Amino acid sequence: MGCLTLLIFLINLLIAIAIDVAFWGIGWPLGLAGVIAIIGFLIAYAISEDAALSPRDFFWNSEWGIFCKKLAWAWGTALAVYAISYIGLSLLSGIDVLGILN
Repeated sequence: MGCLTLLIFLINLLIAIAIDVAFWGIGWPLGLAGVIAIIGFLIAYAISEDAALSPRDFFWNSEWGIFCKKLAWAWGTALAVYAISYIGLSLLSGIDVLGILN
C-alpha cells in the first residue's frame, strides 16, 4: 500500500507542478501564486495527520481512506493559498483582478 500511495502522491504533485508551469505562461502573478500553493500543498500534506484527522479516523477508516483525506486536505489548502496569494500579488502589482482598483 505504501508504494501505491507514494505513486499517487507523486502524480498529484506532478499535476500541481504542471498546472503551475501552465500558469507561468499566462503571467508571473499566476505562476508565483502557483509556487506558493505547491509549498502550501506540501506543508498541508505533512501536517494533515495532526490537523485534519482524529484518532477515530485511524480506527474506522482504511489506510486508503486516510490517504484520500490527507490528499483532500492538501488540495484544499493549496487552492486556498493559491487564491489568497494570487489576489495579494495582483493587488501588489497593480493588476485589477477583482475590479476594485478603479
